[in-house]
Amino acid sequence: MNKWILSFMVITMPCLALAAEKPMNKKPESINTRVDRLFNGVDTSGDGSISKEEAEQKAPAVAENFDKIDTNHDGVLGKKEFKAFWAVAEKKRREFAQRLEQADTDKNGMLSKEEAKALPNLSSRFDEIDGNHNGQLVIKEISDYLRTQTNVKNASAPAAQ
Repeated sequence: MNKWILSFMVITMPCLALAAEKPMNKKPESINTRVDRLFNGVDTSGDGSISKEEAEQKAPAVAENFDKIDTNHDGVLGKKEFKAFWAVAEKKRREFAQRLEQADTDKNGMLSKEEAKALPNLSSRFDEIDGNHNGQLVIKEISDYLRTQTNVKNASAPAAQ
């Protein structure tokens, strides 16, 4: 019995010491902190605003939607406009993730053709989206497909004059 207690203490004491040094309940980064960090990463000039050129270099999704995000039409994005864009994008992402989770009835992290029927847009394009043709969709395949479609749409759009 004493050997068991000694063994238990030898194993657990280092773990407890590590736990005391690094709190396990560290809060994840807030959305505001993350958006501020992203904004500062795109704002390469450090002037407190994002030009279309900076967006094109550092944030293609922002550049693609620049005119919509620039709600005051001053040709640059301020933090307020940038945060509003990311708030909408985050809300859409959460809603889409929730719909995917609900459709995944067997909770295996993939959508079968049967499960995809709950999401008509995915179901109608299932074979196109299923990049590895295994009969299951994963989020990477869906993301890759959407990215490809966005690139095709942008490439075929007439240039602004």
